[in-house]
Amino acid sequence: MKLFNFLKKHKCQNCGKRFNKIENYMHHELLYHSNKSSYDCSNCGLKFTDMDKLKDHIRRDHSYKKEK
Repeated sequence: MKLFNFLKKHKCQNCGKRFNKIENYMHHELLYHSNKSSYDCSNCGLKFTDMDKLKDHIRRDHSYKKEK
């Protein structure tokens, strides 16, 4: 267990991941442990709550960049 995990007071009851801010914990719960995440990336498996965020992710993280 990492030393700084001790300082993170918000713990996910589903997977055990810890967060220092409640906002980050709530975002994690929404993305990974609720049925509201209906858009999955076929490349890496990340889940998104809306199609625009999935498209941004694919463009940013998985798009082919031509080298000049």
